[in-house]
Amino acid sequence: MLESLDLSVLYFCNRNLVNPFFDFLFVSFSNSSVFLWPLVVMIFILLWRGGTRAILAVILVIICIAVTDPSTHYILKKLFSRLRPCHTLDDLRMIIGCGGLYGFPSNHAANSFAAATVLSLFFRRYTVIFAALAILISFSRVYLGKHYPTDVFMGAVWGIAAAFLIVYITKKILWKLSAGKYLEKYRNEFHGALRWKTGQK
Repeated sequence: MLESLDLSVLYFCNRNLVNPFFDFLFVSFSNSSVFLWPLVVMIFILLWRGGTRAILAVILVIICIAVTDPSTHYILKKLFSRLRPCHTLDDLRMIIGCGGLYGFPSNHAANSFAAATVLSLFFRRYTVIFAALAILISFSRVYLGKHYPTDVFMGAVWGIAAAFLIVYITKKILWKLSAGKYLEKYRNEFHGALRWKTGQK
């Protein structure tokens, strides 16, 4: 049942939604290098104008991706060994290369949802924007035939879970190490951003 639904959604996205605008849009969202310079500019602006909260958010995003990307690629994909649909289905519409052998779970989904989760925790008013970007990046992988829907769904679940875990661990570490004024400033900003009481243990 789940496999049949997975295939149906994949074919619908890959073949029924086809149009030149979507081709351009989702190839762009799927191409990591397209976001490199905009991402660098965004990080620079955040660090320049965002203060302590932005510094914490950027650091945590980097830590999260440093965890989700290799763990997904080197551990989870090899553990589950699920072939990408473009390696097993001959009737998919492919406009760019297939990519690596295994696809479960999706690195793009794990990384984008981990980043979106952290940024949403620190900048709640922009949650819809962060979530929309993560969804578009993840959907692009199905549209392009590189992943099954369940690949990106479980990638998103892993990314969100990893982000919350890393944020929780960071909170505990900052609480333990915040004897000095410098770290205390970060701890207080961390608690304030996440709406946790400063005196909470």
